[in-house]
Amino acid sequence: MAKAPARVLVVDDDPIMRELASAKLVEAGYSALTADNGVAGLSKLKAEGADLVISDVDMPAMGGYELTRAIRADAAIAATPIIVVTGSEREDAVEKAFAAGATSFLAKPINWTLFTQSVRFVLKASEDRQELRRARDAAEAGSRFKDSLLSVMSHELRTPLNAIIGFGQILAAQFDRENDHLHKEYADYIVEGGKRLLNSVSDMLLASDARSGPITLNEVDCSLEDLIDLALAPLEKTLSTARAELRRAVKSGAMEICCDRALVARSIGKLVDNAVKFAPPGVKITIGAAQTPSGDLAILIKDDGPGITPERLERLTLPFSQTDMSLRRSREGLGLGLPLVNAVMQAHQGRLRLSSEPGAGTSAFLILPRGRVRAAAAAA
Repeated sequence: MAKAPARVLVVDDDPIMRELASAKLVEAGYSALTADNGVAGLSKLKAEGADLVISDVDMPAMGGYELTRAIRADAAIAATPIIVVTGSEREDAVEKAFAAGATSFLAKPINWTLFTQSVRFVLKASEDRQELRRARDAAEAGSRFKDSLLSVMSHELRTPLNAIIGFGQILAAQFDRENDHLHKEYADYIVEGGKRLLNSVSDMLLASDARSGPITLNEVDCSLEDLIDLALAPLEKTLSTARAELRRAVKSGAMEICCDRALVARSIGKLVDNAVKFAPPGVKITIGAAQTPSGDLAILIKDDGPGITPERLERLTLPFSQTDMSLRRSREGLGLGLPLVNAVMQAHQGRLRLSSEPGAGTSAFLILPRGRVRAAAAAA
């Protein structure tokens, strides 16, 4: 099916100019509409539509600048490209045209060869912008759909996973009482696999929340020791298997912090888990905390592992930033750990800072603003 010719609306109070412009447009394969002033042109554009408006500047009732501003102010026709034609000798005429919202301009007397080329160029640019806009809208719609699907799936998976973990723990306890070590080991595998999958699902849900806006916080006052204990509780087996040496260097574990207890503890846990995951067995990990001179609270997780190159360090807070994301990779995880820690810190008006050198280990700092450190910490 042949494409309909582009419709061009010529708005000019000079009848000769209107006729010449119309003739040139028809000759170039376009459909021409005309109006003798801005008011009539705006009315015709709203009633009949056009792919391009060519407007003179000086006209009775409504000039070219006013017409351009009126078109841009109307959402239904605001995207229509506009070529302003000016014979004004004022130096700021072109500047005023673009300030009003013009797409391009032509100067009088008109060079008719350039006239049709300008029309073709502006129409092509407008068509390209529309294609880009449609592609952007489609991409945004797809992204919203994926985020919604991810959020719904995460919620739907949590309930059966919690049931699997709960009944697996009941079975493990029963087999333990019966001294059935083989079946207890199987039940422990079920519980461990369920917890690992639940952790991945929780990460995906938190990543979806972080993409759609600031993470919602459930803020409570809690002690630093409580946060560290909560962070390390799920990692007992991981630390034991890796023969990791854990040392606490907390200046005042009794200080109170206003934060989302679960999310900050989870962030500390992810940093400890990373230290174990990317270091050889026997890694030494230090968890420290102290107030900075400015009153902020800095929580440190330091390891003596292999360290990270500066180039890779810059990419680590990007989602899915594991070096190897293939199905054959040797390390588990979605590569969401550090990006989620960074998102949690931003939600607390804090920040994540990483420091590392190859062969010298890695230090991660969770820095919470002083407004979240309660007065009880002043004695520290």
